[in-house]
Amino acid sequence: MAAGTIFWIPAAPLGAADSAWSFVRQRGFLRVAADPLIGPPYFFRSEDRYAGFEWEILSVLGGELGVRIEVIEVAWPEQLDVLLSQKVDLIFNGHEVPTGLAGTAFAPTRPYYVSSQRLLVGRTRPLPSRLADLAGLRVGVVRSSGGEALVNAYNQRRGPGIQLSGFGRLSTLVERLEGGLLDAAIVDAPLAAWLVRHRPALAEAGRPLLAAPLVGLVRLQDASLRARLDEGITRLVTDGRLRAILARWNLWNELQRQVLSPPRLFGGRVSTGDFSSS
Repeated sequence: MAAGTIFWIPAAPLGAADSAWSFVRQRGFLRVAADPLIGPPYFFRSEDRYAGFEWEILSVLGGELGVRIEVIEVAWPEQLDVLLSQKVDLIFNGHEVPTGLAGTAFAPTRPYYVSSQRLLVGRTRPLPSRLADLAGLRVGVVRSSGGEALVNAYNQRRGPGIQLSGFGRLSTLVERLEGGLLDAAIVDAPLAAWLVRHRPALAEAGRPLLAAPLVGLVRLQDASLRARLDEGITRLVTDGRLRAILARWNLWNELQRQVLSPPRLFGGRVSTGDFSSS
């Protein structure tokens, strides 16, 4: 991703006319759609309890707002429809800022994490530093992922130099990479951090590619709820609690420092800095 800026439009003031936040406060709990099958480190079950960095952020955010978090388990592809039908109040599960038609129906919260694509290689291999270093190599991605889109765009622009292999299951991709049947893989940054922590044979290489903020989603008309969520996330940033959670999951890095540091979170936009994919 070239140097650039993520533009941010703050929520309406708390004086907004809708009653979404009032309903949540009177009810005493916030209904949140999440899919435990997304898996670690985002949101998953561990010994019959929820775990993951998104669950930890949600738990602290609920305490900050004075409401209980009630998780409604919804398969990831169905979450937008469930939110639109008002069966939940919030989605907090690996979503980016909506675009196209979705952008006319849903409003994002402030970012709670800035994801990206990361290069994974075996520790015994030379470490590539950019996509151009992968020319002629066998590179694995999960189908329909950001990594697949990134490599396809690169090959269209520079010529089919990267030998792309798509996999329906992350576990298969990892087995091929560890077995030497792939030279490298491109996966979402949280997955890369988790895999490197639990798979000693793997290593991250290069800089983050294709930065993308992860946000909560509410219905566009629920401005008062969005405003309270934004205030809560901002407090988690300014007092260091968000950083502590991300650091505990090995997710606090230079990209988070540039985008989520308190001075950058105010004023309507945040800078992504230079995260080149060339």
